[in-house]
Amino acid sequence: MIEQEIKVSIIVPVYKVERYLDRCLNSLINQSLENIEIILVDDGSPDNCPQICDQYVKLYPHIKVIHKENEGLGYARNSGLEIATGKYIAFVDGDDFVERSMFEKLYDTAIKKDADTVFCGFNFYKNESEIVPHQEVESTLIFDNEDIKNKVLLNMIGAPPKSLNDRNLFMSVWHSIYSSSIIKENNIQFCSERHIISEDIVFQIDYLTKSKRTIYIPDCLYYYCFNNTSLSRIFRKDRNSKIVTMYKSLMEKAELLKWQEEEKQRIMRLFIGYSRSAMLDLCLSNLSYKEKRKILHENCSNTIWDTIFQKYPYQKLPKKYFLFCILIKYKLYFFIYYISKLKKFKTN
Repeated sequence: MIEQEIKVSIIVPVYKVERYLDRCLNSLINQSLENIEIILVDDGSPDNCPQICDQYVKLYPHIKVIHKENEGLGYARNSGLEIATGKYIAFVDGDDFVERSMFEKLYDTAIKKDADTVFCGFNFYKNESEIVPHQEVESTLIFDNEDIKNKVLLNMIGAPPKSLNDRNLFMSVWHSIYSSSIIKENNIQFCSERHIISEDIVFQIDYLTKSKRTIYIPDCLYYYCFNNTSLSRIFRKDRNSKIVTMYKSLMEKAELLKWQEEEKQRIMRLFIGYSRSAMLDLCLSNLSYKEKRKILHENCSNTIWDTIFQKYPYQKLPKKYFLFCILIKYKLYFFIYYISKLKKFKTN
């Protein structure tokens, strides 16, 4: 009997998602696409997730599990990549879930149109009565070669200065499938989110600069679930250092890729947006006012801001974001603290 090719390997990092894991796995088990494999990466989860993973492996032959020491989301995904055998790779977070037709639609689009990468729309899910669909395109769009950088990748990193949004496309890897051959031939891996604020955008740069055809379809097939216990919802004092590390890493990649100043400005816009969001969250945190002022001073004094005020046309930013830059430039901490209370200044 000839063994059939695995069409899509779905990698699921698992850590402290006991409450949601059955929902996630049931949505994957019931996929309409045949010949898929599901790779569960138990990242040293201290709850009952390891046992749940083992139970599913016993019941379903197309599910694999890796049990490993806790190293974080990025490295968990890398462990899954090491054993993935599919023509395409997908990433699903353990507290999210997907439509039954998601991977059939993504895979069929990729095969029919000879694409390396296919992205779909997604849904912001709070509960069954609060679901907000997010379409990034209104109809199927195909991007080839240089257009992948200019119209996809740069818009994931950061928007042009006049844009009302900090970025025009989501950078997350969970609403897409990726060519396994591109990943493996170029040894593309995730960095650790413990050192950098967004491991996804680093992966996207490394991958999309090698992609020859990328497609967006309008169908909202992934459910991104708001989980109040998620690490992404907790304020952390090291957040700004991770933003700085991300900025430096992306600028190094931009130099290697020989990007022009206008392209590097997208990275600056990303830094501005992330920093603004971090400062607002800091001001709304439970830290003491004295500690908030101390951290704000450290953040505003970083030399990256000197570079931005010299090279980035921050005067073209929307008025409220321009104002925020002015407050940072002149280190007006009291006003940064004050406007954090105003809802309209929350980042997009």
